Amino acid sequence: MEIGFTLGANAPTGVFALHAAVAAFFLYVGLANAAAGESIGLALNALIGVMLVAAGVAVAGITERRT
Repeated sequence: MEIGFTLGANAPTGVFALHAAVAAFFLYVGLANAAAGESIGLALNALIGVMLVAAGVAVAGITERRT
């Protein structure tokens, strides 16, 4: 599957990993909101997490083309 960049020990993978780590934090916060009964918090934080992963893929692809 082509995702726009090559996985490995390189700058694009590092950029994607950073975005994925921040997205994981937002998903964790969303799960904490869901545990507290706040479904809107879950939805908003999950949306932020998904958008961060998508941005990470896009930025990693741009970084690969420039390096």
